Amino acid sequence: MQKIKNPLLSQLFMETSFVPKGQQLKQLAAAEELYKIVEPDRQYPYEFICFKITGYRPKSQSAQQAISGSELLRDLPVYVLRQSARLKLRADQQSEKIYSIDELSEKFNISKRTIERWRRRGLLARKYIFGGGISGIGFASSAVEQFAGKNAELVKKASQFSTTSPAAKQAIIDMAQQLGSDGGLSRTAIIKKTAAHFRRAAETVRLIIADYEKRHKRQIFKNTHTLLGSKETALIYSMYESGAAIERIAAKFSKSVSTIYRIIDRKRIRTLLAAKIDYIASSEFAQPDAQEKILASPVSVHRMPKGLLRKTDVRPDKNWQEFVEAIKKIPALSRQQEVELFRRYNFLKFLAAELVKQLSLTKPCAKASQRAEQFLSQAERMKNLIIEANLKLVVRVAGRHASAGNLADLISEGNMALFRAVEKFDYTRGFRFSTYASWAIEREFAHFQPTGPGGTEISDFDEISVSQHLKTRSAGVEAIEKARSSLEQVIAENLTEREQHIILYHFGLTIISLCFFI
Repeated sequence: MQKIKNPLLSQLFMETSFVPKGQQLKQLAAAEELYKIVEPDRQYPYEFICFKITGYRPKSQSAQQAISGSELLRDLPVYVLRQSARLKLRADQQSEKIYSIDELSEKFNISKRTIERWRRRGLLARKYIFGGGISGIGFASSAVEQFAGKNAELVKKASQFSTTSPAAKQAIIDMAQQLGSDGGLSRTAIIKKTAAHFRRAAETVRLIIADYEKRHKRQIFKNTHTLLGSKETALIYSMYESGAAIERIAAKFSKSVSTIYRIIDRKRIRTLLAAKIDYIASSEFAQPDAQEKILASPVSVHRMPKGLLRKTDVRPDKNWQEFVEAIKKIPALSRQQEVELFRRYNFLKFLAAELVKQLSLTKPCAKASQRAEQFLSQAERMKNLIIEANLKLVVRVAGRHASAGNLADLISEGNMALFRAVEKFDYTRGFRFSTYASWAIEREFAHFQPTGPGGTEISDFDEISVSQHLKTRSAGVEAIEKARSSLEQVIAENLTEREQHIILYHFGLTIISLCFFI
């Protein structure tokens, strides 16, 4: 499945996966409505996009950052497919007719390739579960009717298009071979000239030639050169990400395997160069043995509680009450685990950023770009572990504001605040993440409850003011933290692992109380 390429949209869509099923369905429908009104040549503020999909306005610095309409038209259909696949929607339980690809092909007397072209022209699709438990792409009848109404002439021509007979295919092959034997023309030029002669679409001629070459295991053209455009290179990368074999891609575009790899590497490098990789810096990152010390340290992710290693305990397809009950069962992180995860999270992004500095489109380095992607993927895993372990914090803070708004909506907004808090939290200052995250979530709830404790405007607290607020109480906090650290050390040195677990969790020593800071 394709990836969402715009980093802001990717972050937003990932955040929406942590809300209950009812919210996800609303956001899915809202994304489809947004897709219908987007114009490719316009610019849209991130705040507008976020509000149209989630119903809330972000207050981060990126709120006014513009996203082009063409990016939205590219990424929204990908989100719709991924989100609907996650929701496991049954086609027979929808309020309207859902057409499978085969049913839509039969309805309009068109090929499956034509349906793919229609999707690129604006026909939205979702993933559904059809009869027999088979998962596949489906089209709501309302979406089909709307597309057909807006593209009446296109639909009419496609329905009247006749399939190419074997004799016509052979005539096309013969002419293409003749043009290729003369020399001087590129493969693309030959295809266009042949298509014009037989009054066929260039794509149809290309597919006929490609099918012939595949069946006869030889190329029609010799010594012809084709320059691939941006659409072709984008399609190559999309096929590669979808799991298509390199050999198949090479055959489709009549290119060598090495050429296809070079195209993929350049696309990967462009994506990395366009990405904004932010991290909390630490002096230890630049040390020669940093990787050995940080990524191979004794306290590793594999020693975390099993519930943190995968998201099976928190399923967004449950209703929100079950969602809340599920996340209550997730163990809290100890201070040591929390520091270790944030340390690894930021160090992995640091490594990726350093590799990206070395990348160049003029001298592509596949090894460096692949390594950078691996570091970013691992960093994302660390981030998800932190988020999963702190979801119960969102529920706790949301519970204090439930009278001012719907609890499900509050949890949804709190989850998004938690995502941003993970990225901004400076673990090197020695404070617990729960403290910083609580302020971030409280600030997000400001529009539900205008003033916080003591009449202070919660929305006035940004990252700097939170740090200043903590410093004003640093003496008491440090004393408490030192006592906690000493106690944890005594427990670790004198008790077995089982005894440590019983003592820590029975007396709640893994969770810092917010009352120390308020």
